[in-house]
Amino acid sequence: MKDINVFKRFLSDVKYVNELRQLQHINDSCSRQNRGTINKVKRRRARFHPMEQMNEIEFRKKYRYTKENMRRIIEIVRDDIEVDYYQSMKRNQVPIDLQILSAIRFFGGTEHPQLTAMAHGVSLHTMAKITRRVASVLSSKASRYIRMPATLSEKERMMRSFQSLSNMPQVIGALVQTTVRLQLEASRGQANKSCHSGTQSPMATEELVHLQLVSDAEHKIRDLDIRLSDELDLNTAPELFSLSRIKERFEQNEFRGRILLGNDSLSCSSSLFTPVQYPRNKSEELYNQAHAVTFAPAVKCLNIWFRRFGILGSELLGTFGSAKQTITALALLHNMAMDWNDPSVVKFTLSDAESNASFYKPIFLPSAHGLEEQRNRKEFIKSHFSGN
Repeated sequence: MKDINVFKRFLSDVKYVNELRQLQHINDSCSRQNRGTINKVKRRRARFHPMEQMNEIEFRKKYRYTKENMRRIIEIVRDDIEVDYYQSMKRNQVPIDLQILSAIRFFGGTEHPQLTAMAHGVSLHTMAKITRRVASVLSSKASRYIRMPATLSEKERMMRSFQSLSNMPQVIGALVQTTVRLQLEASRGQANKSCHSGTQSPMATEELVHLQLVSDAEHKIRDLDIRLSDELDLNTAPELFSLSRIKERFEQNEFRGRILLGNDSLSCSSSLFTPVQYPRNKSEELYNQAHAVTFAPAVKCLNIWFRRFGILGSELLGTFGSAKQTITALALLHNMAMDWNDPSVVKFTLSDAESNASFYKPIFLPSAHGLEEQRNRKEFIKSHFSGN
């Protein structure tokens, strides 16, 4: 009987040991799963908040704005940014303020786009989506921040600011033109057609986007026109002006008695005065000197704009529509910076800045072209510069 009891206790102990082994196996499995989860969490790139974790100097270098002015931009844009929530990973959605910060840092072109994406804990593909979204929202507000003066008092104030530079009257804006390179993506339909046909066709082509802007004397962009090369003829600069909305507004007498200034690549007209190509007397020389000084804010405006947003000097990627939204958004952001006297981009002299943006080379037209318009300029010179 005693041996039987011992044997029963042995069987009970064996059962107990087996149960312990099963429990240990379950615990080991759970631990491995937990370690895998922990490793995944560790591998997920931690996002930082530059407004809190960068000092003011470093922040200005990377984002081209002071922290205070960046907060203003975030408040202006925040409510209009759509948030994409992924069903399985809502908690990993990029916060709206970081979306705006990453887009503006990308626009600044201070580093390779991959580094900008990594710094904000997103992929390059997500970075591209964010920048398009932010540019779309900003460009929708363009009419509020990019506009010619509307009231009489605004027009008079702008004319006085130009006249104070070199005593040239009636000037309400200075017009300058340049180009931006665009890597134009093929449409989805063209890409699919190429795949099905088996042909090897390039997925993207490079285009030139032509920009025309009107600046005021305080280096703000007052009017912006954006067109692709195929919309223009070989005589690019005059054609761009002839198609622009600003020319149409002058022809409709919206700015009666006032003029724009342009450079030698443009044709002289009743609303757009260019330098005299071959000055023949003292009055024309004085006019050319005054024209150069009064036109200079447009050149400086363009260079400050290109310097603040480095992607303008490199290459945009996408469709023409997205490029147009991005360029418009950058003009809007530039005007905000000028309104707020943002010091992030150091002011520089005109001679130091001339290489930052490429202007149209002068295309001197035959003298027979626009004789009536040149007479208007002659009358202007006679009225305002003959007595100097």
